[in-house]
Amino acid sequence: MNEILERLKQLNLGIETIVPIKGGDINDAFRIESFNKKYFLKVNSATNFPNLFIKEARALNTIKETKTFPIPKILNLGEVGKDFQYLLLEWIEPSTPTVVNWEKLGRNLAKLHQNTNNQFGWSEDNYIGIVLQPNKFENNWNDFYAQNRILPMMKLLKNKQLITSKQIKSAENLCKQFDSIFPKEKPALIHGDFWNGNIISGEKGEFNLIDPAIYYGNREMDIAMAKLFGGFDDTFFDAYQEINPLEPGYEERLPVTQLFPLLIHAYLFEGYYVKDVQTILKKF
Repeated sequence: MNEILERLKQLNLGIETIVPIKGGDINDAFRIESFNKKYFLKVNSATNFPNLFIKEARALNTIKETKTFPIPKILNLGEVGKDFQYLLLEWIEPSTPTVVNWEKLGRNLAKLHQNTNNQFGWSEDNYIGIVLQPNKFENNWNDFYAQNRILPMMKLLKNKQLITSKQIKSAENLCKQFDSIFPKEKPALIHGDFWNGNIISGEKGEFNLIDPAIYYGNREMDIAMAKLFGGFDDTFFDAYQEINPLEPGYEERLPVTQLFPLLIHAYLFEGYYVKDVQTILKKF
C-alpha cells in the first residue's frame, strides 16, 4: 500500500486522509481525501487477477463513448511492487434519486443496448467481479451463452465440488434447448453486471455506471440481474420498455437469464446461491 501511495504522490493530489471503505467483496477500497477533493482507490492482486483494472478502465471508456451514461473519471491506474494493481477514480458523492432519475436510468440503459454488433462476444476476455469470463465471438446467442457462460461456470463449480455430474448433465440439456427458449435479437452492448451496487446516484441524482463486465450479448441479461437482486424502482423498467421493448416472454425466461449471475455468486459465495442454481437445473 505504501508503494501505491508513493506513486499517487506524484500526481500532486494533496493527500490528507485515506479511509478504508467497507462492503466491497472483490477489491480493497479506499476514499482518499485531499484539501478540497475526494478520490476512490481500488487495490487488488496483480498476480491472481492479471489486468483486472486495465480491463475495467477499457470497459468504462467504452460506455463513455456511447454517450449514454456518465462514468467516474479514470485518473490513474498501474501496478506497483510484486503483487499490487490499483485504479484511481473520481469520487462520486451518493445522492437520493428521484422518479425522474429512475426513468432516465431506464432510458439510458435502453439506449446503451441499442449499440449493436455483428457477433456476440467481446474483443478480450474480461472479469465479472474477480471471475474471468470468456468472450469468444459467436454468431448466435445460444452458442455464446452455452460455451462462454453456463458450461464454463458449471465446470468451475464442479471443481469446487459444489454441484454434481447429474447437474452438469442438466445444464447441458438446458443449453440444447436455448434455440426454443430465446428469440433472435441483435447482439447488444450490455453492462454485464447490472445490479444496484453498480449504479451510483451522483450529482443531482443522475446515475453513474461502475464495475462493468461488458460484452455484446442478450440485453435481457442486464434486466435479469436487475430483477434478481432488486433495488430498482418500477419506473426504471417502464422507461426501458418505452424506448427499447423486450421481446414477449422475457419474464418466463428470467430463470434462464438469471442462471449465469447465480452461478457466479455460487462460485464466489456458495451458500444459498448453490441451492438457487440447483432449483433452476432441476427443471431440465
